[in-house]
Amino acid sequence: MGAWLEQKEKVKELLASEEYKTLMKKSSTECETVFNQTKGNPGFRNFHLRRKAKSGSEWGLLMIGYDFK
Repeated sequence: MGAWLEQKEKVKELLASEEYKTLMKKSSTECETVFNQTKGNPGFRNFHLRRKAKSGSEWGLLMIGYDFK
């Protein structure tokens, strides 16, 4: 139990560091906007096809549309 508490404290310190905060701020503006624009603007809420290969094709078509935009 002691090792777990030490690890938890380490993570808490990492999350409070300025380096982590600037990294998360940069990440939110770079990648989250793309996912928001691909899901929110065209109304994409869920996949219409099932299975990994078919949903991958559907995601690919959505990304092609995003590239054209």
